[in-house]
Amino acid sequence: MAARGFSYHRPTSLGEALSLLADLGPGAVPVAGATDVWVNLRAGKLAPEALVSLRNVPELSGLRKTEHGLVLGACVTHAEVEDDLWVAEHFPALHQACSGVGSRQVRNVATVGGNLCNAAPSADSAVGLLLYDAECRIETGTGHRDVPLTEFFAGPNRTVLGPGEVLAEIRLPLPAGRTFAGYRKITRRKAVELPMIGIGARVTLGADGRVAEARIALGVAGPTPLRVRKAEERLEGEPLTREAAAEAAEIAAQEAKVRDSWRGEAWYRREMIRVWIPRILDEAVLSRKG
Repeated sequence: MAARGFSYHRPTSLGEALSLLADLGPGAVPVAGATDVWVNLRAGKLAPEALVSLRNVPELSGLRKTEHGLVLGACVTHAEVEDDLWVAEHFPALHQACSGVGSRQVRNVATVGGNLCNAAPSADSAVGLLLYDAECRIETGTGHRDVPLTEFFAGPNRTVLGPGEVLAEIRLPLPAGRTFAGYRKITRRKAVELPMIGIGARVTLGADGRVAEARIALGVAGPTPLRVRKAEERLEGEPLTREAAAEAAEIAAQEAKVRDSWRGEAWYRREMIRVWIPRILDEAVLSRKG
């Protein structure tokens, strides 16, 4: 069918979707929930020759738990993640990040894969996924390739996806025991809006009480969602103390590439990083111990 100058296609298998994208060429745009695509269409920022809906492709759906971790089909919605108690228990920061995307109506249709492919610096779910060493499986039409999420973003609204390629799955290894994590979305007001800054932190403690592994991720702190590795290194190998958390937060605030915008000024974004990283870790540890 055709509408508004572009054709619309609804494949029912991954193979059909990949064939359509190959046949239609670079003017074809794959869509899932389309919550961002429709906004960009109406604003004139996007002018595709064709839209290829992935909503009826079963290979891209489903939230699967395994003994090794979690596999999210790219078309899993934020609401599906929000409603899953197992995810809330084992991947709390991802659960919190997905639960804060838009309104419930938006989360019912907006997909995790679509949020990643939109590649906005403010993508909440991307920050949550970065904390858990997520890996992206990309279907190419002739096979697949696996790309760490840290390498998936190529810039604002750009990814490493090539023409005709589709993000199929996001894979997360199961965190070890004594892992604590959390995510906070900082906004100007308590309302449905994009974050002024998104902040996530995760630590895994060893038997000796020292931090065996640390992850700190930020949104709206650079051209893409990012990890702040120097801050992570400050925590690893040391006992998790408030002093260590505060020092890591200071390093993260300096490492972040924040800037002034109409939504918030750089100095305030840095201050929120300093305040919230220790608070997130404190709350995460207390909630698990309690």
